[in-house]
Amino acid sequence: MKQAASVFKKGCLIIVLIMAQAVFVAAQTGIFYYPNPSENYVNNKLLALTEAPNQEIYLLGKLSNASYEKSIPYFCRVDKRGNLLIENPLTKHQVYDLSALFILNNQRVKAFGSRRQGPIFAPWMVTLNTKGNIVKEKSDYVVYSTIMNDVTNIDGKNLMIAETKVDNNKLYNINLVKLDAEKDETLWSKRIESNQNEEATTVVALEDGNLLVLGKKYSNDLSDYSPVLYKVNPSGKPLWRVGIPVPDNFYAQDIAEDSEGNLIYMCSYSKEYMGSNETRVIKLNKQGQRKSYNVILDISANGLVMKPENKFVLYGSNIKVYNKRPITKGKYVVLGSNLKPLHEHELSQTDKPDSKMPEEVTKNLPTTSDLTTGILLKDGRVALAGRIYMPANPAKANPYGNDRNNFALMIILDESGRF
Repeated sequence: MKQAASVFKKGCLIIVLIMAQAVFVAAQTGIFYYPNPSENYVNNKLLALTEAPNQEIYLLGKLSNASYEKSIPYFCRVDKRGNLLIENPLTKHQVYDLSALFILNNQRVKAFGSRRQGPIFAPWMVTLNTKGNIVKEKSDYVVYSTIMNDVTNIDGKNLMIAETKVDNNKLYNINLVKLDAEKDETLWSKRIESNQNEEATTVVALEDGNLLVLGKKYSNDLSDYSPVLYKVNPSGKPLWRVGIPVPDNFYAQDIAEDSEGNLIYMCSYSKEYMGSNETRVIKLNKQGQRKSYNVILDISANGLVMKPENKFVLYGSNIKVYNKRPITKGKYVVLGSNLKPLHEHELSQTDKPDSKMPEEVTKNLPTTSDLTTGILLKDGRVALAGRIYMPANPAKANPYGNDRNNFALMIILDESGRF
């Protein structure tokens, strides 16, 4: 009898532990939005994020004034449950755009972007401490306009930068820069020669030690563009160059490598006035040749996040016509290795902050949102981030919408892609 009672108690304890673990995991997923900390810069959009060794999430955003004529960097840290710990608007530093955020081996934080240098653009990078204060700034003088497009981490110390330079013939050229990030020392800088107008989009460090550079190839009059893909060795020498067979003039594109060495490419198309959008997904082999593809409707994706078992998440928004006007609602789609959807979710009236607004306001004037960046966290969750156009106090939302600005938005998904 005592043995039976002991077994029963152990069984109950196991059930309690399982339930507690389930609640704990659920508490680490959900929708989070963060009010703007500056009265002068009232619109925020998160553009990059990274995970710290203690599972905190560091986020980098671009804060803009009401007219979007001026923009500054925004840095914040949140815990693994999405609670805001520290935020810091860098009000003394004007930027044009921001592209990447990294935590180095020495625990310093590195942020990258571009800023205006008179009538042209120049790369901009800063080293931050964990409070978001700048301890070192680097912005080299350039003769020709240079925009920093993407950065990838090679080994925790060295980074690879993909940038677009305009030469003296006014041609766009893709340029790669290998940077010792701890010393802010350029190890080498090499232009990818093509004699065509080409603009960098993404740089990816491959498992074989080489690099993948995704870009846009423009027509001579710059009216049309199509994707171009390079494989480059660690010294910056191109190994091959291919085009990707998709319609011209996509909205956004991205690429990643799966565990088998295949390349997963996506590009999105949208027609706002029709409220229609789609994202094309293509699996390429190691030489950049197409193996399979699929078209995912009702999402204009900005990027993708690879997951275990070669699953991946498309993130972006769905463009639809609502009350005779186009709106965007943040959306993501989880796909399997066969490129077919497994799960999807679009922010709706049942999700916060819409669910907290008065019913008539939610019905007539819902929030608009977009997911612009994402990463896979060490515990298998996925963090997606972007912006949401919403009232500062949802419970007292103005029915005319004149109390709204773009807030920083983050969604944390569990391993199955749900929250």
